[in-house]
Amino acid sequence: MNLSRSSSVLRLAILAGLLANLPAQPVPSSHPLPEAKNWTAAEDHQNMMDQLGVKALRPAPSGNESAPNHANYDEATANPYPNLPDPLTLNNGQKVTTPQMWWTQRRPEIVEDFDREVLGRVPKNVPKVAWTVKNAATDKVGPYAAIGKELAGHVDNSAYPTINVDIEMILVTPAGAKGPVPVMMLFGRGLLPGAPPPPTKGKAGSPASVTGGDPPATQQLLADGWGYAYINPTSVQADNGAGLTRGIIGLVNQGQPRKPDDWGALRAWA
Repeated sequence: MNLSRSSSVLRLAILAGLLANLPAQPVPSSHPLPEAKNWTAAEDHQNMMDQLGVKALRPAPSGNESAPNHANYDEATANPYPNLPDPLTLNNGQKVTTPQMWWTQRRPEIVEDFDREVLGRVPKNVPKVAWTVKNAATDKVGPYAAIGKELAGHVDNSAYPTINVDIEMILVTPAGAKGPVPVMMLFGRGLLPGAPPPPTKGKAGSPASVTGGDPPATQQLLADGWGYAYINPTSVQADNGAGLTRGIIGLVNQGQPRKPDDWGALRAWA
């Protein structure tokens, strides 16, 4: 047996054991995080025009009938795209003849068109959301007993701690529900059951009580055994160009401007 070699191995083993018990040290990043842009809506708009190579926007229709760009009221000339593409023809001209061709070829082509040209792409690295209950209440919504929860959804911002995104949501379900119930998603701030409504301008009372019309949608949902959830969309993403380097879009982009086919506020809310 080679004693010298055995001693070296033993020393290495002891050193490895000591190092294993030391607290882990963060590895300094060689790529510091970029500073978030704090743009106005006009700066964001100009940046997107620059990316697209657009020098000027077409003026809106003029109310002056003699102007070259006057508003058009002739229905015969109102459709600039009379020949729409056949939804059952692939981009290469081949006809869709089977359900499999639709699901595996044509439908993905249409989805891609909408992602690129209309809705914007949802990034592959969208962070997870951790939900917590901030407050809860059991009371009536109109004549219906309900359970309400005020939820906060914290979006994981460990990749870019400069930007915080905390989603605001109110979830209300029937008090007598024996199990899961369908829930209608609504945009707005919402209230917990029993919370006093905010002061209204003009006539007192809800529209239903003033006009004698149908009860509010929230009461109709509870009456049929449904629940509802109010989500504050601007807690996810601001509805203006100045907020596009903040919110969930800014968080994923690390505070930097969007590319032309990136998602916008509507896609982020969805």
